[in-house]
Amino acid sequence: MQLQLAHYIRQTALRKGAVLVGFTKIRKVEPVILLAFPFSDTWFLRQPAKITKQLASTLKVSRHVQGVIAGILRSQGYLAQHKSILSLYGDFRPLAVAAGLGEWGRNGIITNRKHGSALLFAATFTNAPLPSAKSPAMASRHCSHCGECIRACPADAFTPFGFSATRCLAYSLKGCAQCLLVCSGKM
Repeated sequence: MQLQLAHYIRQTALRKGAVLVGFTKIRKVEPVILLAFPFSDTWFLRQPAKITKQLASTLKVSRHVQGVIAGILRSQGYLAQHKSILSLYGDFRPLAVAAGLGEWGRNGIITNRKHGSALLFAATFTNAPLPSAKSPAMASRHCSHCGECIRACPADAFTPFGFSATRCLAYSLKGCAQCLLVCSGKM
């Protein structure tokens, strides 16, 4: 039953506009459905006046997908509560990794083999008995060997001790995103 429900939710979400769908649990108990939607740095860097329109369009699609998923869950007697791609409450990155949608990039952003770092995440929390993704340790490690983001960073934010958000901030406020560009296949 839970595999059939998960498969139906995944196929429906992908058909309605999500590019990735994963399942995990919070505190190993509470099921959550993670959805990924496409993101483009060109909204910021090349067409800053269009960011509101593009983000609103993606938000509309994500809310529609989440509404459809809620309908499926509620029709089966389960609860559904959403956090959108613009949610200020919580960080979906650890959940996205746990759900198998990607891995931690060196810059702290989630990367995916197909989509690079060009993703926005939304979450639907439920009490439905959904399966969790396989252990994140089993995921392929495409980010560990590349190093393109390190070479592309004009701020030298990648240090031997990790990623320096302080060094990155001054450049990112000016619209840098060089690490995103090289990671996501030069969108």
